[in-house]
Amino acid sequence: MQTTEATPLWLARDSVADRLATAPGVVCALDFDGTLAPIVDDPEAAWMPPTVRERVERLASCPSVDVAVVSGRALTDLRERVDVDGIAYAGNHGLELRYDGREVVNPEARRCRDAVDRVCDRLADRLAHVPGVEIENKNLTATVHVRQVPAERVPEVERSVRTTVEETVAAGVPLEIRDGKAIREVRPAVDWDKGRAVEQVTDEAPHGWLPTYVGDDVTDEDAFRALDDERGSLDGLGVLVGERETAADYRLESPRDVREFLDLLADAQFE
Repeated sequence: MQTTEATPLWLARDSVADRLATAPGVVCALDFDGTLAPIVDDPEAAWMPPTVRERVERLASCPSVDVAVVSGRALTDLRERVDVDGIAYAGNHGLELRYDGREVVNPEARRCRDAVDRVCDRLADRLAHVPGVEIENKNLTATVHVRQVPAERVPEVERSVRTTVEETVAAGVPLEIRDGKAIREVRPAVDWDKGRAVEQVTDEAPHGWLPTYVGDDVTDEDAFRALDDERGSLDGLGVLVGERETAADYRLESPRDVREFLDLLADAQFE
C-alpha cells in the first residue's frame, strides 16, 4: 500500500532484525545508481565506493544470502561497474538477466531493438541544439538524461521524446516512456519491470527466503509494490533511499546509509 511516510530504518532496526531472524535466508536485491553508487552529473563516472563494495562482497559470500543488482543500466555496463562474482545481475530494468551462468533477454524487448535505435537517432538530430542533453542507447532501452539541461529547456526535451515515441508507436512498435530522476526512459511496452525481475530472482532462491529490495528511483516502485504483501506477489521488505511517496516499508536518508542495511543483513542470525 502506498504511503507518504516510510519508516526511517534506524527507528525500526530491531523489528527488521527480528523479521530477518525468522527467515531461513534472504534475497538482497539492490539498485545501482543512487543506492550502491551516489548520483553524479556524469553517469559514466558512477562507481561503488570501496566501503560499499566490501559489504556487497561480504553478502555474496554468505550462504544464507542471494545478492542481485537490478538497474536501468545495460547489463554489460552494470556488470563492469559492480564486478562482484557469485551474484545475479538484472539490466535494463530486468529485461536482461544474468544468474547462475545464464543470460536471458526478454524476447518481446529483443524485437524492439531496431526501433530503439531509430528513436535514438531521431532524438540525436532533434535535440542536437539543446545544451546538456545526453541520449544513451542501451540496446533494449534508451535513456534521455536531462540533469545538465537548463531547466527552461527540459519541457522542450520532453516534447521531443514524446513526439518521437508516438511516431514509433503509430508505426506499430510498442514503446513507452517512463520518468526517473532527471531522466526519461524509452523502453518496450512489455509486461516486465524491476518488480518482475525481483520475482524471478526470488524464484531461483530456496523456498521461504525473504526478498528485500533497496532503491531510490521512481522505477524502483515496481519492486516495492511486488514486495507489498497486500498488492504484490511477494511478502518482503522494501527500503527507499530518500524521501517521497512510496510503497516501500522503510527508508534511508542517502546512499551512504545503505551500508547500514547491508551490515544488518550480513549480521543477521537466520533460523
